[in-house]
Amino acid sequence: MASAATGEAIASVDGQFQRHLDVGTERLAAGDLEGAKDALRKAAARPPRDVAALGLLGQACYRAGLYDEAAEAYGRLVDENPAEVSGRVNLGLAWMKGGHHPEAVRQFSIALDLDPDHRKAMGYLGLALLESGDPRAARPWLEKSGSGTLLARCNALLAEKPTPIPSATPAPGPVPVPVAVPLAVAPRTPVAPGGLGAFAAERTVRPPPEVFAVEGGILHVAVRGELVCRIDGLFAVRGAVTAHPESKRFRGKVTEKPFGSGRDRMNRMVGDGALFFRTGGWVFTVVDLAGDAGYFREESVFALEEAVLFENGRVPSRHSRDLDLVHLRGRGRMLLRTAAAPVAIEVSGAETLRVPPTALVGWTGAVAPRIGLLAGPDGVVASAPSPTSPVMVELTGDGRVFVDPDAAPAD
Repeated sequence: MASAATGEAIASVDGQFQRHLDVGTERLAAGDLEGAKDALRKAAARPPRDVAALGLLGQACYRAGLYDEAAEAYGRLVDENPAEVSGRVNLGLAWMKGGHHPEAVRQFSIALDLDPDHRKAMGYLGLALLESGDPRAARPWLEKSGSGTLLARCNALLAEKPTPIPSATPAPGPVPVPVAVPLAVAPRTPVAPGGLGAFAAERTVRPPPEVFAVEGGILHVAVRGELVCRIDGLFAVRGAVTAHPESKRFRGKVTEKPFGSGRDRMNRMVGDGALFFRTGGWVFTVVDLAGDAGYFREESVFALEEAVLFENGRVPSRHSRDLDLVHLRGRGRMLLRTAAAPVAIEVSGAETLRVPPTALVGWTGAVAPRIGLLAGPDGVVASAPSPTSPVMVELTGDGRVFVDPDAAPAD
């Protein structure tokens, strides 16, 4: 009888953890950082028993900037499997982002003991040493990892103020960190030192470890097997990657209708490599579905991991062109492309939310859409389109609607 009660208590704790984690992940995707932090802190206070859940908790806390909580989750993960290199690297990253460089150096060093050829661990170890004020120790690791930009920064620090050779009795106090001279105070136009090789190294772009990432005004998409992605803005492809035009799917069947058109058509990217896109002023948002489902305006969806299942649909309209939608579900990530970071607006009860079609990003929950016209000054909905009665998407039910606040109005 006691064991049954204990089992119920454990199930209750696990259930509460999962609810807090789901809320935190959802609010993080919606841009509610404070709400996400509050929910994720509650999740971190209820340690899960499942190793996969620990990984999800660590990832969500890291993305929310809760680096101490992320380190705690990844630390439990490492305790469960001390020989897992990726867990060590993630733990080191959490420590480093939280400003705990000695702990980060230790974890990256252990990761390299386990896998001496782990290039990412080499680069992160070099960065942790560099940020802790030891560029001389950082240099060989940055050189081994091939991190050209960081290596150039390290070389500049070493050239500007050489690290002193420690004496038998070290002086007390923190190690001084060299400070780079701002470019503005240079007496003449700077010349890139070290020849063409150094010039190229400083401008080398390398995809981050994530599948989708924006860095320095460039969108990186890593292809590891298959994913679905548009090619608008694509300026380089590295590795063995081929593109195959994707078709729409209705009721579980592949159709002959193209999923998008022209360079904005979805393509199934197959192989092993990386895609490089110019952002072109767009805002790209990574959303982890984590088993949830939602509907999104087709134009807002830029890329999907292979684990994300999709099916196309549309909302018919008498007042404008039909609204093309895509239903997404699964345990993968998607990439949204919008003019501004999407915001979420709650819909509940009999209230109707009206959104211009171009501003609608998507929704989650039991929400029903239809195309209508905005009411005129007298409160009566106009019977025909006119400048005073713009076309709107009317959404009712219970859920949250994602809206692009900077979306350009339709012509």
